[in-house]
Amino acid sequence: MSNKFISAHQAAQRVASGDTVCTVGMTLIGAAESILGAIEARFLSGGEPRDLTLLHAAGQSDRQRGIQHFAHPGMVTRLIGSHWGLAPRWMAMINNNEVEAWCLPQGQIVHLYSAMAAGLTGRLPPSGSVPLSIRAWKAGG
Repeated sequence: MSNKFISAHQAAQRVASGDTVCTVGMTLIGAAESILGAIEARFLSGGEPRDLTLLHAAGQSDRQRGIQHFAHPGMVTRLIGSHWGLAPRWMAMINNNEVEAWCLPQGQIVHLYSAMAAGLTGRLPPSGSVPLSIRAWKAGG
């Protein structure tokens, strides 16, 4: 029987420049902290991966950890999430136009995750009076 577990370092090596990274959890509950930190360490030591899209459904930070690991100029070019209240470095980058940021309702992103898991093209239902559509990223691609 083969081992289906890999280290945080091995997981970080699988992230290529231009990839979309999805995270789950709220604050730091369910956060893959060791993997997020390993991806950050790889970027800080060698400049890769860069130009990522970071997608998260809920605020996943405690002001220092979680998605804060990715708050470096050049590491992420597009940020899609629902809350940055506990992510001051992200809020500064957004305010300084250092990253393209999309703030969507948490429920909309959760529906998108469900579509992605099913291998479907996601359609975000209308939020208020503005219908939002987005194509789901397929797992692994």
